[in-house]
Amino acid sequence: MKHLSDEDMEQDFENLKNAFQPTPVQKEKARRLLFQQQSSKKKFRMKSLLPSIVSLIVLFSVGIGLYINIGESGTTNVTASWDRMLLEQTSQTSPTRYVLEFNGTSLIIEDRFNTFRYEPTLTKENYLKRYKIKEPLLTPGTYENYTITQSGSMYTLKVEGKPGFTYNLEKEGPRILVGEDGVRYSSRIYLDTLETVTDDITPERLKVASQNEHTFLIEWGLDSMDRGNHDFESHEHGQLVVSTDFDEFKRGQAVYYHMPSSVLAKNTEVPDMYIGRVVGLPGETVEIKGGQVYIDGKMLDTFYGKATRRGLGEKEYFELTPRNAIVDAQSTRDYFNMDMAAVSVKKDTVFILVDQWWRGYDSREYGPLPIEKIEGIITGTAE
Repeated sequence: MKHLSDEDMEQDFENLKNAFQPTPVQKEKARRLLFQQQSSKKKFRMKSLLPSIVSLIVLFSVGIGLYINIGESGTTNVTASWDRMLLEQTSQTSPTRYVLEFNGTSLIIEDRFNTFRYEPTLTKENYLKRYKIKEPLLTPGTYENYTITQSGSMYTLKVEGKPGFTYNLEKEGPRILVGEDGVRYSSRIYLDTLETVTDDITPERLKVASQNEHTFLIEWGLDSMDRGNHDFESHEHGQLVVSTDFDEFKRGQAVYYHMPSSVLAKNTEVPDMYIGRVVGLPGETVEIKGGQVYIDGKMLDTFYGKATRRGLGEKEYFELTPRNAIVDAQSTRDYFNMDMAAVSVKKDTVFILVDQWWRGYDSREYGPLPIEKIEGIITGTAE
């Protein structure tokens, strides 16, 4: 073995270092290769993340849409259907008398409180101290640009501008609303009723009728048909003319019929022959909601289509009847807002109602009346 000196070993290491040193060409190739690899790697990452980014954007948009839709689910703008509607306060927990009139784009709120109607010596403020509700949340005045939205049984009244406000009303019946402060209101039209059934033929009052070989006369003394003028009562207007000349029945006709035995068995004081009005015809469905009659889901918009007492509706009755003459105010209100489940009127039967529901028997008691039990149609009073 050859012995190397320190100088020789140092020279050999230098030669080995030079042998592994890359040339300028090799350095350039290495630099290009490294740059290309890094660039490709970056592009690959961006492309792989792009679908995820798009998916996140789509999910975010869908989430916002769902949030908006859920927030407005079941909400309907009913502003147009409230045009010309009048809401009048009927609450017994506050003596105030607020009236809301919706007219075009204007809402007029009036406070018609009159202390002289109650105790003239008291101021309104002192009078209100006795009651649970001191004053409705609404402020009298004329407001422009209102909107009404409905969600289920809740109506939200919103007035834009300055001053503006939001007031909630909950439906208790087809024409009864209760404000968020507990004040009760009634409307003259029936809420959520798009279609109606009308009767432009039947007169509200009986007229004098002629007689012939197809008619006969009867005496009648009960007030079940009383609309305030006692038209059907013989002691006021004479005998009634009953005609047997008919082929089919029409809505609104007053008929003279045999009372079903089911009623006679319960009350022996009820006469065998009775008078009532045809309200439902064969094939129809009759229902009462909130004191209003509906035919096949359509409101019966007639003078005999809702609960009355001697021809007066709820509002008129409480306004015109002295307080000491009203024995039970709540029971009376319940009467004006009574309900009856839907009844199907089968072939060869008719649904009968008396005009004063609380004073007589009709199809609410015995169901649809077989046509064979009807003796004739009342055409008027005798000459």
